[in-house]
Amino acid sequence: MSSINKYLYLIIKIIALYVFLGFISSSYAAVWKAENKWDNVWEKRYQHWVKNNWTEEFFMDEKKPIYYKYSHDCADAVYAMRLIFSYEFKLPFVIHNPSRPRKLISNRKKRWDKLPQEKRVRKFLDYVADMTSTKSLSRDTYPIALDDIKPGDIYAAPGVHSYQIVNITETGVAEVMSSTTPKAPRFLDRIPSFPFYVPEDYKKKTDGYRRFVQPKNIMKSLKKNPGYSEEQFQIAKGVNYDYVRFTDIIASALGKRKEKADEKTLRLMIAMCMYANDRAVYVYDALWHLQEMRKKGRQCMNRREYDNFSTPSRDRRLKAFFSAVKNHYEKNSKIKPWTQPQRWARTLFSVTPPKPEDVKELNQFCMVQMSLGEEYYIPLRELRQNLSSGKIISDPHAPLEYRWGAQTKRYKASCKTY
Repeated sequence: MSSINKYLYLIIKIIALYVFLGFISSSYAAVWKAENKWDNVWEKRYQHWVKNNWTEEFFMDEKKPIYYKYSHDCADAVYAMRLIFSYEFKLPFVIHNPSRPRKLISNRKKRWDKLPQEKRVRKFLDYVADMTSTKSLSRDTYPIALDDIKPGDIYAAPGVHSYQIVNITETGVAEVMSSTTPKAPRFLDRIPSFPFYVPEDYKKKTDGYRRFVQPKNIMKSLKKNPGYSEEQFQIAKGVNYDYVRFTDIIASALGKRKEKADEKTLRLMIAMCMYANDRAVYVYDALWHLQEMRKKGRQCMNRREYDNFSTPSRDRRLKAFFSAVKNHYEKNSKIKPWTQPQRWARTLFSVTPPKPEDVKELNQFCMVQMSLGEEYYIPLRELRQNLSSGKIISDPHAPLEYRWGAQTKRYKASCKTY
C-alpha cells in the first residue's frame, strides 16, 4: 500500500471513529437540550403562557398525547407547570434533589436516553413527581412581595397543599388552580379566589406566595433571587393571620378597581368552602396515622404526634373565618338587588331554619367532604353550627364523626391530650 493510500485509509478510519462516537453520544440523550436561558423576557413569556395556556383540562386533552392522563397531585401539578413550559420552549429545568443534599435534578438527566424524546419527557415528569412534594417547594421557590404576584407564581403550604396562580383579576384577586390527593389523572380545579391560606411560617418562611428559582440561582441563597421579599410574613402577622384582612390587602395592592360587595361575598364564600374542605386532609392524615400506629400495638400518640395531627388552632381560624364572612354579609345585606352569593350567605348564617329550597341551593354550592376518597359529606351550614356549639373535636384520637361534630354523644378522650 502506497504512503498516499495509507494516509487516505487513516483519514477514513478517523472519520468512521468520529461518526461512531457521535452515534454513541447521541444515544445518551438528555431529556431535552436547552437552547435558551431564563431571564426577565422569558419570565414574562412564562406568565403569559400560564395565563393563556395552563387550563383545567391540560392533562385531559387527547390532542396532547405527551401529557394526556398524567397522574398528579397538588405539588406534581405545580412542578409540571414550570417543567412543561421549560420543555416546550427549550429552557433549562433545574430543581433540588430532595433525597440527595446539594444534588440537582435537571433536564440533562440521561436515564431514559434510549427512548424517543416525548417518552423521555413523560418519564421525567413522573420522576420529578415521585421525587418532590409540597415540602420540597420551599427550596425550589422563594417568597415575593404581595404587589408582585404574577401568573406562574405559586402558593405553598408545605405538607398540606399548593396552588398555581393563573390570573390576576381587575379587582386584584389571585385566581388559582390546583390538584389534590391521591395522585391520579384528573382535571385541575380552577378557583376564582385567593388560596385559602395565610403565610404562617414567620421564622423559616417556607410557605406563602412564591416564585420558581431560575437555574442560574439554584445553588444560591434564596435571598439573592430577584424580587425576594419577606413582607407577606410581616403583614400576615400584623393582621393576626386573619384571612379576610390579609386578602383585602393583596386585592388592594394588585387591583385596578375596587372589589364590589357581592364580588367579595362570592370570593369569601368560595374560599370558606375550600378552607372547610381542606380540613379533611388534616383529619384524614390523623386517622391514617392512628390506624397505622395501632396496627403496631401502640394506642395513643406522644406529644409530638399529638401536636402534629391535632387541629385546635386551625379550628379556631375556621370559626373566625365564618364570623368574618358573616360580618361582611351583614354589613352589605341591605344592598339590592340580591345576588346568588348573598342568598347563599343568608342561608348559611340564618338564625331561623331557612327554606328547604334555599338549603338545597347552598348545598349545591358547597358540601364539606369529611374523609378523602369517600362520598361522605357534611353541609356547610351544619359545620358552622357545630363549630359555634363547640361540637368540633380537635383531638386526633377522636373518631371521624366526632372530628366534624356529626355525633350527638359527648366525646370522652381515652388517650392523654396535650
